[in-house]
Amino acid sequence: MSAPAHSVSDSHLAFSTRLIMAGVGLLLLLVAALLSWWLWSSRQVAEQRALADAVSAARLLEQRTLASMREVDLLLDDVAREAVRLPIDPPVEWSEPLGFETILMLRDKPERLPHVVVLSVLDAHGRIAYSTSAARGADFADLPIVARVLAQPKAQLYVSGAYQLRVSGREGVAFARPVFGPSGRLQAIVLAGVHIEAWLSHLHDLHLGASGLAYVADREQHLVAAKPLPNRQRIGRPLPDRQLQPSGLGEASQFFHDASGGRYLLVQRQLSDYPFSLGVALAEDDYLATWRQSAWVAALGLLFLIVFGSLLLLLLWRGGRQARALSQSEARLSLQEQRMRRMVEASPCALGLLDFSTDHIRYLNPDMADLVGRPVSELAGQPMASLFAQPEDWAACRAALREAGTVREREYALHTSGGTLRWVDLSATLLAGNGGGDDVLVSMMDVTQRVAREHRLSHEAGTDALTGLANRRRFLEQGGEMFELAHRHQRPLALLMIDLDHFKQVNDLYGHGIGDEVLVRMARLLDATLRTGDLAVRLGGEEFVALLPETDLTHALEAAERLREAVENAPLMLADSRLLAFTVSIGVAALRDEHAELHNLLAQADAALYRAKHAGRNRVTS
Repeated sequence: MSAPAHSVSDSHLAFSTRLIMAGVGLLLLLVAALLSWWLWSSRQVAEQRALADAVSAARLLEQRTLASMREVDLLLDDVAREAVRLPIDPPVEWSEPLGFETILMLRDKPERLPHVVVLSVLDAHGRIAYSTSAARGADFADLPIVARVLAQPKAQLYVSGAYQLRVSGREGVAFARPVFGPSGRLQAIVLAGVHIEAWLSHLHDLHLGASGLAYVADREQHLVAAKPLPNRQRIGRPLPDRQLQPSGLGEASQFFHDASGGRYLLVQRQLSDYPFSLGVALAEDDYLATWRQSAWVAALGLLFLIVFGSLLLLLLWRGGRQARALSQSEARLSLQEQRMRRMVEASPCALGLLDFSTDHIRYLNPDMADLVGRPVSELAGQPMASLFAQPEDWAACRAALREAGTVREREYALHTSGGTLRWVDLSATLLAGNGGGDDVLVSMMDVTQRVAREHRLSHEAGTDALTGLANRRRFLEQGGEMFELAHRHQRPLALLMIDLDHFKQVNDLYGHGIGDEVLVRMARLLDATLRTGDLAVRLGGEEFVALLPETDLTHALEAAERLREAVENAPLMLADSRLLAFTVSIGVAALRDEHAELHNLLAQADAALYRAKHAGRNRVTS
């Protein structure tokens, strides 16, 4: 006896209902999984971006602080070489020519370092012999840094912690360098006092967010400078105790701030060659603020999906008992599926789904289309590699997907419809599909502004603002690399030390505006005279350096003479049609085996420049 037709129909209907209920449940689980994965992934992206920002800020602060230290170090080294020839005990009177020249030298040397408030030469007992501010004969032997030099003088730079400078009465740091006579005994001490504003100026434009922190401390972990600046009574005091914990983000640590109670991500650095350390801390409340807002929205959306899915399943279960209810439930299911699709399309994250076998885009939401400035209908079905500025980037990403199944936060450049480039952080996951085919879920986050900001900061940090030449920082970095390459491979390398003759008279007679025009003209002559691979640098003031790779001493002297003649024959025309002629003195040095570091070659060229000036200026000397 066969089963009644309505029983067979009801059985099919019940089976179909169970299949539909299972599909809806799986869809809800998939959406919940995608939202959870997106929340986890976006938090990782936010934390990694915060780490990158903290590391970039710490690296920038480190480079600025090192450059500032080295400038003071070079200043003391210059004055120490001058002090060797001075009578110290007793010193000559300031009214005498040598004494007057010494005072002018002490006042002129720190001209490019505005935070150096006092520069002094002390005798072997710690008393003032010559100074820009301190009284002659004043006893500084009880000053801790002077006491250290007197107790154990070594040929090195001594640096104090932060304290109240005697001359200015403001917080600062003292630098000292001993000077030894021909017999090898201590002859004098060169002492400089530097205000903490030298460090505060490095901190003020760091991007730390609303609650971020940054500091510079001495070898005893006593505070030198900080952002935001605390009560000045904290300068020179120990840093507050912090319970540092591993962050799981590379070199960064975490700690709780006692005042705010918030969690911070901390990157610390120890300065090489100098007894200072620094730290940059970003507040979790700042770098996770956007993510937390998205998390609340996603949580509410997930709650809505769960509630809605439960109601939908209940309706389907009830609809299985009667055909009319089943028809109504199917109509509702179709409507709700459309709503769920619109919710995914409205997601704040750029999402796309690819066919891994063909690399063609199967589905993408509007945010992904907006990244490249093309409509969704145009992008659907296109190969993924066509979006990349370098198609081989997607080939490498695809190879990593095949091997590991996922890639995270890789930075790539995409083409846009306007012909410009847009940088994105891309993450992708290989999804096993039905029937043997696999899909790739791709998410992208626009990081164009961050990349542009990093490139701009990097360029500005290495360029002299007035002349457009490389500055001292880039000279120490790029010039150091050129020196190491030539030294390692025993290739010729030459250095020109260039100084404008009587430049102070130009500023005094014509004003600093004309002086700046002379400096710019000098920079243009350097660019026109040197080769493409040569490095032209403005060290500061009227001092320039040219580093010439693959150049021996003979050819370097020829290049220097060409430059000297070019300067001599290129006067500056003033507004009243007068011609302002100016000349340069050039010291030339070539790489030798005994040059262990770049500053040895620089010192040799500086000595040659000194001889050129004392021989009458407007000449080249090696």
